[in-house]
Amino acid sequence: MTERELSVGSAVVVTVLAGLCGAALLLAMLHWLGWTVPGLGRLLAKGAVKLGAGGAVGLTAAVAWFRVRRAGRGRDAS
Repeated sequence: MTERELSVGSAVVVTVLAGLCGAALLLAMLHWLGWTVPGLGRLLAKGAVKLGAGGAVGLTAAVAWFRVRRAGRGRDAS
Protein backbone atom coordinates (compact mmCIF):
# COMPACT_ATOMS: atom_id res chain seq x y z
CA MET A 1 0.00 0.00 0.00
CA THR A 2 1.38 3.45 -0.88
CA GLU A 3 1.32 6.36 1.49
CA ARG A 4 -0.50 9.48 0.30
CA GLU A 5 0.39 12.98 1.44
CA LEU A 6 -1.98 15.89 1.89
CA SER A 7 -1.52 18.98 -0.23
CA VAL A 8 -0.34 22.11 1.57
CA GLY A 9 -3.79 23.71 1.34
CA SER A 10 -5.47 20.63 2.79
CA ALA A 11 -2.94 20.49 5.61
CA VAL A 12 -3.59 24.14 6.48
CA VAL A 13 -7.37 23.63 6.48
CA VAL A 14 -7.09 20.53 8.68
CA THR A 15 -4.78 22.34 11.11
CA VAL A 16 -7.07 25.39 11.38
CA LEU A 17 -10.16 23.21 11.88
CA ALA A 18 -8.39 21.17 14.55
CA GLY A 19 -7.41 24.36 16.37
CA LEU A 20 -10.96 25.76 16.20
CA CYS A 21 -12.45 22.49 17.42
CA GLY A 22 -9.96 22.36 20.27
CA ALA A 23 -10.78 25.94 21.28
CA ALA A 24 -14.52 25.22 21.11
CA LEU A 25 -14.05 22.12 23.28
CA LEU A 26 -12.04 24.12 25.81
CA LEU A 27 -14.70 26.85 25.96
CA ALA A 28 -17.45 24.25 26.35
CA MET A 29 -15.57 22.60 29.21
CA LEU A 30 -14.96 25.94 30.95
CA HIS A 31 -18.66 26.83 30.54
CA TRP A 32 -19.62 23.45 32.03
CA LEU A 33 -17.36 24.15 35.01
CA GLY A 34 -19.06 27.51 35.50
CA TRP A 35 -16.05 29.63 34.60
CA THR A 36 -16.60 32.70 32.46
CA VAL A 37 -14.31 35.03 30.58
CA PRO A 38 -15.35 38.71 30.66
CA GLY A 39 -16.08 40.09 27.20
CA LEU A 40 -15.99 36.66 25.54
CA GLY A 41 -19.57 36.94 24.25
CA ARG A 42 -18.79 40.21 22.47
CA LEU A 43 -15.62 38.78 20.92
CA LEU A 44 -17.43 35.64 19.75
CA ALA A 45 -20.25 37.70 18.22
CA LYS A 46 -17.78 39.90 16.34
CA GLY A 47 -15.91 36.81 15.16
CA ALA A 48 -19.13 35.18 13.99
CA VAL A 49 -20.06 38.22 11.91
CA LYS A 50 -16.59 38.35 10.34
CA LEU A 51 -16.64 34.60 9.68
CA GLY A 52 -20.09 34.82 8.13
CA ALA A 53 -19.14 37.64 5.76
CA GLY A 54 -15.63 36.38 5.05
CA GLY A 55 -16.83 32.81 4.63
CA ALA A 56 -19.36 33.81 1.97
CA VAL A 57 -16.77 35.84 0.07
CA GLY A 58 -14.15 33.11 0.44
CA LEU A 59 -16.54 30.39 -0.74
CA THR A 60 -17.51 32.44 -3.79
CA ALA A 61 -13.84 33.09 -4.62
CA ALA A 62 -12.97 29.41 -4.18
CA VAL A 63 -15.78 28.29 -6.49
CA ALA A 64 -14.70 30.83 -9.13
CA TRP A 65 -11.07 29.74 -8.82
CA PHE A 66 -12.00 26.05 -9.22
CA ARG A 67 -14.12 26.85 -12.30
CA VAL A 68 -11.27 28.77 -13.94
CA ARG A 69 -8.79 26.03 -13.08
CA ARG A 70 -11.10 23.32 -14.39
CA ALA A 71 -11.81 25.26 -17.59
CA GLY A 72 -8.06 25.63 -18.17
CA ARG A 73 -7.51 21.89 -17.88
CA GLY A 74 -10.29 21.21 -20.38
CA ARG A 75 -8.60 23.32 -23.05
CA ASP A 76 -5.21 21.68 -22.47
CA ALA A 77 -6.66 18.18 -22.88
CA SER A 78 -8.14 18.83 -26.34
